[in-house]
Parts: sequence; C-alpha cells; structure tokens
Amino acid sequence: MQTRDVIRIAMFGALWGALEVSVGTWLHALGLPVAGLIMAPLGVTVALAGRRIIGRNGSVIAIAAVAAALKAVSFGGMVLSPMLAILLQGAIAEAVTFGPARPARWRMALAGALAVCWNVFHPIVGQGILAGRGVYAMYLVVIERALELLFQRPLDLLGMSPAMALAALGGVVAIYLVVGALAGLMADAIAAGALRRLRPEEAPDDC
Repeated sequence: MQTRDVIRIAMFGALWGALEVSVGTWLHALGLPVAGLIMAPLGVTVALAGRRIIGRNGSVIAIAAVAAALKAVSFGGMVLSPMLAILLQGAIAEAVTFGPARPARWRMALAGALAVCWNVFHPIVGQGILAGRGVYAMYLVVIERALELLFQRPLDLLGMSPAMALAALGGVVAIYLVVGALAGLMADAIAAGALRRLRPEEAPDDC
C-alpha cells in the first residue's frame, strides 16, 4: 500500500471519527431516537467514498478502525458499543465491496444498505458480543414475557398485535435499508466527482 493511500485512509477515518465525536455525541445527548439513522449514513458515506477513491481492498475496515479509535476519546460516556458498531459497519461494507478496485454502483448501494441496517440489530447482537451469552438469556426472558402479554392481551402492550409489531419492525428495517442504499449511491457520486479532479495518472478510466 502506498503512502498516499495510508494518508487517505487516515483522512477519511478521521472525518468519520470527527462526525461521531461531535455530531454523534450531540445527537445522543439530546436523546433523539433517530440518532443512529442520522449518524450511520454519514459515517458509511464517508467510508464508502474513501473506498472508491483509494481503490484498495481493506480500506473500508481500516477507515472504520481509525474512526473507532477516535470514538474512544468521545465524552459521551460508554463508547465500547459504538466503537464495535463502527467496526462491524466497516466490516460489512468491506465484505460487500471486496474485489474490484472501483466497486460497481449497485455494490456501493448494497454495502450502504446493509451497513446502515446493522444499526437496527446492533443493540442486541453488540451487547451479546460485549457482555457474553448470558445477556441473551435475559433477552429471551424479556421476549417470552412480551409475547405472553401480546398473545394473552394483544392490545395491552402499546396497543399492537404480534402481526403489527412484526410489520413495524419490517418497516424500520426497510427505512434503514433505503437510507443506507442512498448513502452508498451518494458516496459513489462523491467519489466519482473527486476522482475526476485528480491528476490524470490517478483517475481511473471508469470515472
């Protein structure tokens, strides 16, 4: 890997990390329920744009690692879970874009969709990774109790039946997927514009 690529990884990672430390901490301090839906697309856009500009496998996870390291200096309290979320988002995007130097647009969109959608499942899976399997036993008890309440008195819990609850979850997942796909397409457009402005020897033919 060239020194130029290392510098670019550091720059994109620093940008993602700065967004997490500043905007992310502010949003979480406000207690906004959609903080993840705002921050995840921003970070993923930065990482995927960096991937396409750098044009090397491993660059997304490296960018995520830099961002996670910077998140460690956040003053927003417990940062292990957000750091893990950043790394896992980077790993997902890395897996989808792995291969060609300049991933196709559909791969950028898919990478964005899956990486952003991870935020829906991270609170449960991430806590399991950090706290161990014991936390899942606790979740199972809570889920069993919730299902018991839902099936015995389906309108008692938030006024929702099991089918409505599943439909609501599906709707949330769909929103995250769409927003993530748009983030991937935005990253592709940003990177294409930036590559056209590079020196001719750096700009690839497909841009």
